[in-house]
Amino acid sequence: MSGRSYMVAARIPMTRAGFEDWLDTPVPGTGAIADAETVWPRWTPLPGTPRARLTARAAQGWTLARHVGGVLELYLYDYHADAGTTQAELLLLAAAGRRATAETAAMYWGGNGYPDLPFGGDEPIAVLLTGPDGARFTDRYRRPALLAHLRPAETAFLAAIGPHGETWHADGLIDAALHPAG
Repeated sequence: MSGRSYMVAARIPMTRAGFEDWLDTPVPGTGAIADAETVWPRWTPLPGTPRARLTARAAQGWTLARHVGGVLELYLYDYHADAGTTQAELLLLAAAGRRATAETAAMYWGGNGYPDLPFGGDEPIAVLLTGPDGARFTDRYRRPALLAHLRPAETAFLAAIGPHGETWHADGLIDAALHPAG
């Protein structure tokens, strides 16, 4: 199989009430990111709510989406996927930032297969700053600090992958609010 895989990771500080509110708020358009159309002139529409989007993703696997310890953790992996769909999930994070208790950075990156954070000379495709005052892209971030911030979500996500990447063990990775009966 050929093609790149695309990932989005975030750890956004927010209350449980803010998380629950965010889940049922419609995903915003590109106007939620101050410079969205400057960075990418075309975006894939992402209708619905974060709850609907993340519940559907979770049913297919390769998704970490939970509220734990006062933080919304997301780690979304699209194996050999369309970059536009994964990129559009940054709109979920722009909306989550409105309910955040502080501004934080989220990362969007691509690779040739394995879903770990970029390492060595690899660079993210984009870093999104999101918080109560809005969302915008930045090229000024401290890479080691950003990777350290996202590492707990990556560690939980990678622990769910079977030894050869053929299985997925999502126990504890999907918030109860995202289960169809939840």
